[in-house]
Amino acid sequence: MKQTIFNASLEESMNLVTDQYIKTSFEYFNEKGYEGKLLGFITMQFILFLIFLFSIWIDSQNLQFLFMKVSLINGAFFGLGFVGFVGYLIDLTKIKNQSILSYYYFNVWSNFMIFLLCLQCLVIGIAGAGTIIGMILSGALYTVAFILYFIRLFQNFQKNTFEILYQESTYSNRGADFLDRFVVFAKRYGGLILFLIVIFRIFFPNSDLIQQNGTFRSIFVAINPIIFVPFLYFLYVLSVNNFQGYYLKKYLEDYRQLSDYSIEDWYGKESKRYKESLDQEV
Repeated sequence: MKQTIFNASLEESMNLVTDQYIKTSFEYFNEKGYEGKLLGFITMQFILFLIFLFSIWIDSQNLQFLFMKVSLINGAFFGLGFVGFVGYLIDLTKIKNQSILSYYYFNVWSNFMIFLLCLQCLVIGIAGAGTIIGMILSGALYTVAFILYFIRLFQNFQKNTFEILYQESTYSNRGADFLDRFVVFAKRYGGLILFLIVIFRIFFPNSDLIQQNGTFRSIFVAINPIIFVPFLYFLYVLSVNNFQGYYLKKYLEDYRQLSDYSIEDWYGKESKRYKESLDQEV
């Protein structure tokens, strides 16, 4: 059988699945409730809807994406949002018997929803850039550029994951590590930075160079789709990190035994597997 990133053996997958990921998955199930997660998905779907409504207004301004209405494209992304929401609800039914996988399922579908949000904003940004460099040039240039960017990211993911699984390369996700440090920094100093920005705007209300200078404004509008590159990259980083859950799911019982978790902790008290283990003890 040809080796791919999806068919590694248990021993090979152990090069990818880290103890930290398993620990995070276990703690996530014990510390987080489902109500907040569902509310998060509803909120993201509502934002998709708001962006769709905004896209209808953009149509009225005669802005298009390669001869297509922006609302038509973003309406399709809004519809795909229901796929993500329903997909998560379906996976929620599995968590009763696979509690350790709740972290994996949540990340899969939340990343999908965030990706749709990014695409909606990207379509609007490209349509806006068309007012400066032309609708055809903007649509063609940025569409091709981002398609190549996505292909490159997937190739990197495939290459790095393959090397980790089969060539025993050390697993390292610097992007995910950076995000963890950034979250810690934001929690500690985010309020202070926001306060300083508000103070700056109060004392220097006319300091917005982009708004005051027509040339700078035109340049900003023309290149605004590039702003989404780092956001898409960090979403890619989170998705790559969550790929560990694919093998955790594939070899679920094996990893339970390797990690030395009890059936109750691993599958949950309400799981069929735990109830069967109680019957066997009797």
